[in-house]
Amino acid sequence: MKKLFAIMLAFFLMIIVSACGDEAAENEQKDDQETAATEVKHDDDDHGDGPHEPGADDVCAFCNMKVYGETDPMGVFTAQAKTKDGEYVYFDDSGCLLNITRRDDVEFEEKWVRDYITSEWVEADSAIPVKADLKTPMKYGYAFFKDNDSAEKFISENSSKNPAMATWEQIDQIANERYMKKMKMNSGSMDKDQDSEMDGESEEESGH
Repeated sequence: MKKLFAIMLAFFLMIIVSACGDEAAENEQKDDQETAATEVKHDDDDHGDGPHEPGADDVCAFCNMKVYGETDPMGVFTAQAKTKDGEYVYFDDSGCLLNITRRDDVEFEEKWVRDYITSEWVEADSAIPVKADLKTPMKYGYAFFKDNDSAEKFISENSSKNPAMATWEQIDQIANERYMKKMKMNSGSMDKDQDSEMDGESEEESGH
């Protein structure tokens, strides 16, 4: 009888030890999952503070044309900005980045352009513009570099492209001229449409 009792007691102890082991393993697995989730969330937060890569369906926030990704040769001319509301918007060329504030009531917290050599994102305010015979999406012809040394090296090695140091003020002036010309053309088209409507109304009145 004592032997049977001892066997039963040993059996119950084994069950208790096994259950405790399973619970410990489950808790450890849960802790690992929570740690992993925290790390992923931390990475997302870090990424959320910096520049993003445009998606396949993203278009220029100003002209609504295609925005080129990093792997595309035209992607070195892509620009982007972060609004005060934390929204990221993209531009196919530097002039569009400047012109959107003329058209829309929007303020940017940060702006970036790509380094022409490495395709890395560079803060727009610190980027060095170079005007050259380059085919850019909206034909502005400006490339950007992370520092003066890179820009000067590009200029010295690409004389056939007629490169020259430039400034954001020069780009802004050209962008503004284009914008005003477009507004004038659009206004002219509207005036012509209104004149046609008025002519039509006059003809109808004279017909009566």
